[in-house]
Amino acid sequence: MKSFQGKRAVVTGGGTGMGRELALQLATEGCSWQSCDVSAENMAETKSRCEQAAPAGTKITAHLCDVSNEAQVLAFRDAVAKAHGDHVHLLFNNAGIGGGDSFLTGERAEWDRTFGVCWGGVYLCTRAFLPLVVASPRATSSTPAA
Repeated sequence: MKSFQGKRAVVTGGGTGMGRELALQLATEGCSWQSCDVSAENMAETKSRCEQAAPAGTKITAHLCDVSNEAQVLAFRDAVAKAHGDHVHLLFNNAGIGGGDSFLTGERAEWDRTFGVCWGGVYLCTRAFLPLVVASPRATSSTPAA
């Protein structure tokens, strides 16, 4: 992809850190994006910064979503499709958390939460959004020879 101008992207974990910076870079280049995070306050800050930096016509939406929760991921996907159309060009599974503490003495619930976000979130978001990526005008697929 030579330019992000006019493209559509989904960024998970866009409330802070790398997700916020990625969203800002995309917006600056005129890429419309949809992002999610578990913090409404952080997403509002990201959205505000991106709206200030984006060229006119760049569509930016922010959503609350815990990527480890399939129902929330599917609701996020449906909101993206409603607000931005039937396809996206880019999917950035950026959401992640640190955690787990000590493998030996840490609480199991901490590890379950970490795996749920860092592994399960990638799986759930990819499964949910891949049809929208495949539907993009530049997507290609290959069919095995008969």
